[in-house]
Amino acid sequence: MRNFTHHIVFSLIGLISFSCLDQINLDIGTGSSSVVVFGWVTSEARPYEIKLNLSNGYSDQSGYPPITGAEVYVTDQMGNRFDFIEVTESGRYFSDPSTFIGVPNNTYQLTIIHEEQTYTSTQELMPALTPVEDAFINFIADPADFQIDPTDENFFVSAFVDDDPNVDNYYRWKIYVNGELRNQPEELVLFDDRFTNGNKFKYDAGNVVFTQSDRPSFEHMSLTKRAYDFYQNLQKQTSSSTLSPRTQPGIIEGNMKNQDDPNDLILGFFGASEIIEVEVPL
Repeated sequence: MRNFTHHIVFSLIGLISFSCLDQINLDIGTGSSSVVVFGWVTSEARPYEIKLNLSNGYSDQSGYPPITGAEVYVTDQMGNRFDFIEVTESGRYFSDPSTFIGVPNNTYQLTIIHEEQTYTSTQELMPALTPVEDAFINFIADPADFQIDPTDENFFVSAFVDDDPNVDNYYRWKIYVNGELRNQPEELVLFDDRFTNGNKFKYDAGNVVFTQSDRPSFEHMSLTKRAYDFYQNLQKQTSSSTLSPRTQPGIIEGNMKNQDDPNDLILGFFGASEIIEVEVPL
């Protein structure tokens, strides 16, 4: 899954002014670190990853220290437990695909135990997907130009979604170009069925562009509204696109909590999604 959380905090450091004679030095401190959790359970038969790190203080440039030696597991609505095993003290914990494959319409909850603290997610539903049909490559046309230059990044993916009328659906497309995930914040492809519920509709992933010779594919994903809102807020606060208005930095609400300290700020998101891989005909 070009891998991004209960809350993400963006710190806005004020401008430091310099006069022509005097330099003003401000001591802003280092700030505190928070636990950062990110993980996803899908319907794919592969290992799922839970990644645990500590965030940096304001002036700390040393990287994001991994949280090692934690007990990590996921439970479903029937109480079945699926353990995640850490790889070489990396802060990366993986499930065993021979014993755990996510099932659409099941709910899952993440539990992490580390240094006598217990962190849990909300119970996350894996929404069932409605299918996509007739995926194709579309292009951005310049009305002043009758020629489409195949070497320009004017091309994008479109497809038809056959929406379920009985469910409020939230979708994400993970677009791959030449096998590489396009995963910059402005390239997050998110949409819902607010105005198209129960209809077959066309969606254009026009924010991920490529040339005519590139080879695209995408993963069609189902999201809960909580996950959809999280990704939308993340995109608004971190996107460098000039096409959308800027959002003031602030807290992005996720779904992780410290059960031993309600005031502890836990960054991150744990979610579940059915996935359908879609090949785009050339």
